[in-house]
Amino acid sequence: MRDLAIRADDELTRRMTALTGKSLTPLALRWPDSANWLWRSEELSPQLLKLARRSPANDGFWWGIQQLFGFDRWQVPEALTRVPGWLPPHLPMAPLPMTFLDRLQQAPLWSLPWRHAAPPVMSETLAARLGDQLALLHQEAQPGFGHPVGDILPLSSWPERARAFVEHHPRRDWIGHMPSWPQPSKSVWCLPDLRSDQFLEGATDWLWSDWEALVWAPLELDLCLLELLLENAGHRDAFIAAYGRRHPIPDLTDYRPGMRALAVLLALHGEGAGDRVIGHPHWLKD
Repeated sequence: MRDLAIRADDELTRRMTALTGKSLTPLALRWPDSANWLWRSEELSPQLLKLARRSPANDGFWWGIQQLFGFDRWQVPEALTRVPGWLPPHLPMAPLPMTFLDRLQQAPLWSLPWRHAAPPVMSETLAARLGDQLALLHQEAQPGFGHPVGDILPLSSWPERARAFVEHHPRRDWIGHMPSWPQPSKSVWCLPDLRSDQFLEGATDWLWSDWEALVWAPLELDLCLLELLLENAGHRDAFIAAYGRRHPIPDLTDYRPGMRALAVLLALHGEGAGDRVIGHPHWLKD
């Protein structure tokens, strides 16, 4: 699916050029359901322009984020740009700053500085960096789950909210028996669509390029989603060694089935990945 050359057509690019006053080159999207149309501005200091193409109205992931966390980036495009300032300082993969520019037929348009870097493949090096990154993001408990520019709900209501989401999801049949929903230990910054291509590896540094879906969510959800990225014992050991310098890995036994059910219903690894997600090895041992 990655090989499909999906990019903004000439008409959309023309309208974007008229809106921004910049010469733009459309970029190929990595996935058919990519959240944004992308362009590179042709100027001395190039920018990456992102025009939202998926919303809760036409995308199961963003609809799920709205239903679970009460967050819709279309409604708060300017406030969303303040998120990097709320994250812990000195993250090993710093978030790229994002600027809200305008709307095109209601779709928000943002810009980010262009970087000569590439998304890394999953490796022990990336696993270690993710261990350091998540350890810092998990350092401070948040006051509830949701988003600071949207709805905030008490963590005590998470089990009921998650159960209702699964129970009433239009693709509930993707999940077998309803999993249990124990009370999470705390709420932390969490990127539900966590993938290795959300980051960039440059010649001298690493960057967090795609953080738009960040929410406050249970610690156990974030770790269960991270576990789905680990491909072998080397990745596991690298992550645990880095994360363990600040926090122990909690027991995920009772949480894992429910969190993996959410990963399936949000189609975080594709719509046909249910068996692979549910049966993924338990790398973060209980």
